Order: sequence, then structure tokens, then C-alpha cells
Amino acid sequence: MARTILELRSCNGVAYTYKLARTVAFDYTQSAASIARSSLMEKYDISESTYYTLLDMAITHHLINDNTMNKILEKKKANQKAFGNNGYDTQSKHNLLVEQRKSYSAFSKKDIKHIAKYFANHPELTKEDISKIYGFYRSQALDRVLLRACIELIITDKMFEEMRRRSTATSSDCEKTEKFFDMLTQKRNEEKRKHKNKKGQSAF
Repeated sequence: MARTILELRSCNGVAYTYKLARTVAFDYTQSAASIARSSLMEKYDISESTYYTLLDMAITHHLINDNTMNKILEKKKANQKAFGNNGYDTQSKHNLLVEQRKSYSAFSKKDIKHIAKYFANHPELTKEDISKIYGFYRSQALDRVLLRACIELIITDKMFEEMRRRSTATSSDCEKTEKFFDMLTQKRNEEKRKHKNKKGQSAF
């Protein structure tokens, strides 16, 4: 039975799922077939919904560069026109994915926590190493994911301090790194106060 996105995540892990999304997206752009869906579903033993989810993920999770992303759009639009559609729906969906790509909003908190924990527990690996493990095409994506983990309180204070220690120990400018984490601590405290105030208001 073809694998679902939930099975990929639970059985193979986040890193595998991200890398598969990148591979499927690349294969899609390289395929000579007008409709590559069926062949790619069979090749990677994935369901139809998983196929579409992985293609979207490749865009929103920064697993491919802008050039590959644009190739996906052009191929989708060409396919729709071939079947009598003007491509409007495809363009609208693509615009939404691009917005999610820019805001990093498509990353689930569960994935962010997983990546942040891996980063904190592997100080022997560089950001470039970890980016490759998860399939990010550039390390800036990892930076934004870690930033969300810290500021949005997705990780605990204990894990936050582990990230601070790891980053300071491997930094070429410890003072600058400490100041950066002091800033993050301030933002975390501000977020905690917001949550506390919301809880207080809900009591009335």
C-alpha cells in the first residue's frame, strides 16, 4: 500500500521526509512526461495526496531553490492548459506557497522542535552539516527555523540554554553570540508575559 505523509514522518523521520520532498520536486521538473504524478507515485511508493504534499513542502520548507520552484510552477501551468484550464488556480496556489515560503509559516511546531533538539544535541556538526541532513538548500533556512523555535516558545527553557551553550562553544565571536541570545531571552520573556496576560484575561 502506498505510503502516506504520516507514515513517512513516523516511520522514516523528518529528515527523510524533507529529503524525499526535495527529490520528488527535482524529479518532477526533470521528467519529460506531461503528467509525472503516476510514475513518481510508483517510483517512491507514495499516495497521491502525499505526492502533492511533498511537492508543496519542497517549496514552503526551502528544500529547493527559486529556479526549481519556478520550473514546478511553469510545468503545472502547462499541464493545466493542456487539459483546458487557464492555470489561474495553479497560480493562486503557487502564490500562497510562496507566501508561506517567505514567512516560514508552513513548518509545524513539532518539526521545529525536532530540528532544534537535533541542533542542540549535535555540537560537532556545523549548520551547513545539519542543513544537508534535513535537505535545506541553504543554511539560512535552518537559522529561521531555530529562531522560531526560540522566540515562539516552541522549545523549553532547558533546550534553549542547550542551544545557547552549543552556539557559544562553536562561535568565532562568543561575545556577539551571547548578546544575540540575550536578545532572544528578552523576546522569550516578552512572549511569556503575553501568554500570562492572556490566561489572566480568560479568567474574567
